[in-house]
Amino acid sequence: MRILQILPKIPYPPVDGHTKSMWGVIKYLRQCGHEIDVIAYSQQKDFRNDISEIEKYAKLYPLDLITRNSIAGAVVNLFSKTPYNLSKYVRPELDSFISGHLKKNKYDIIHITNAHMGWIVDRIRSLCDTPVVLRQENLELTIMERYYKKQSNPLLKFYAYIQYRKFIKYEPVLCSRFDCVIMMSAEDERRLKRFNPHVKTVTIPLGIEKELLEVNRTEIEKYSLVHIGSLDWYPNYDGFKWFVNCIFPAIVRKFKDVKLYHYGGGIPGKFFFPESVKDNIIVKGFVKDIFQELADKSLAIVPLRIGSGIRVKILELLASGVNIVTTPMGMEGIPVENGKEILVAENELGFESLIIEFFDEKFDGKNISLKGKEFIKENYLWESIAEKFEDTYRKLLKGGE
Repeated sequence: MRILQILPKIPYPPVDGHTKSMWGVIKYLRQCGHEIDVIAYSQQKDFRNDISEIEKYAKLYPLDLITRNSIAGAVVNLFSKTPYNLSKYVRPELDSFISGHLKKNKYDIIHITNAHMGWIVDRIRSLCDTPVVLRQENLELTIMERYYKKQSNPLLKFYAYIQYRKFIKYEPVLCSRFDCVIMMSAEDERRLKRFNPHVKTVTIPLGIEKELLEVNRTEIEKYSLVHIGSLDWYPNYDGFKWFVNCIFPAIVRKFKDVKLYHYGGGIPGKFFFPESVKDNIIVKGFVKDIFQELADKSLAIVPLRIGSGIRVKILELLASGVNIVTTPMGMEGIPVENGKEILVAENELGFESLIIEFFDEKFDGKNISLKGKEFIKENYLWESIAEKFEDTYRKLLKGGE
């Protein structure tokens, strides 16, 4: 098959959940023998050093476009029907490029990633009859609903609520314009169907590189916790702040030598570490091989309270054998069992208790680790995920749903 992908950013290098999700689809469909072209916003990324690696798998057509937030844009958006987070991606440059490109190029499938880029479907429909799919990594209306409910600032809460109401009216209708919407999780698929039961959907999660199953654990640093994720993404910021302020102080009182390692960027200058715990927090930032860094850590924390889709870091941690404690929202979309492959806490006290019990060796961490690896091997390797994309595309080409 010849496949065109339209993406909100250049997907290489795959350094976060978003780029790993996009790059995995490209890489493994190419390995299945398909020809892939990619149109992507550059987001001011200098990709020249990566182009040789990208072109092993796809032909890239970068558009020099940036989609930053702005206060002026947010205010003007009050008068628009399109949610602000999506409106930033509606660009005449893409419309013009697509119009010329599809007159010169024919594809079997056109694959658009995320609702942000979904607006272009109407232009595509006017130019060709190629099946068009939408890959939804998240259900954006769910994220916005959870965001506004967690806001304490009355002005931000009100603005976020307005945006949520826009998403309810916009996103389910947008999804209905596609031949198929490929959701990341069954939970998101069910939510979307509640808003619009006529959307044609299938659930295909993201995949995990099988090499992670071979990561070897070393001698464990006994009282060590690890948090992964850029704090530029608000759900990560919210969860980390919640943990550091509301849970970690009790852990430090119980285990004086405990260390919390943070990996990833985005630590804002105004981020406040409580005096009682600041000496127990080590900010590592970005590292070359994160899973080598985690090989000696006791327990990963994923204190997520806002989100949608699937947390790729949980899948990767399971694959690499690191024990995890998270929230019900953190494990959402991943059919694992509490106490079998993962530990799940409902609230602050539960999170605190699970960490203390884990450090006190009340759990068989090695067995939980092995179960996590088995779970990933059976369900989430990219080789099998790519086959699900192929099957979905072929059904569309045959005229099926």
